[in-house]
Amino acid sequence: MFVWNKKMYMDEKVRKRPARYKRLAGRKKSFRQCFCITFPANSANILDIYPSRETWFKYHAVTGVEIVGLAAGRDSAMQLVADIAHDIYKKYGDISPGLVKEFFA
Repeated sequence: MFVWNKKMYMDEKVRKRPARYKRLAGRKKSFRQCFCITFPANSANILDIYPSRETWFKYHAVTGVEIVGLAAGRDSAMQLVADIAHDIYKKYGDISPGLVKEFFA
């Protein structure tokens, strides 16, 4: 299925009840208010944002998706990606898919 990264970023709403949102993301029921930030599926992207229901597809089960961020809404997911990019840039002075994986390793 998927792996939760230990350095996972969360928005304020998720941070209040992280176990609930992890459980909701893992259930195979539609839950609109949960977005997962993952490593990119292709080399052209830095990070990918998926609604939690997309992580149930067989493709993700086979490839093994690693979740590095969890947000309660699409806007907050986009803000989390911006925060992640800012933190990576502060640490390394550059942003690339390799540095993103190194940052979360």
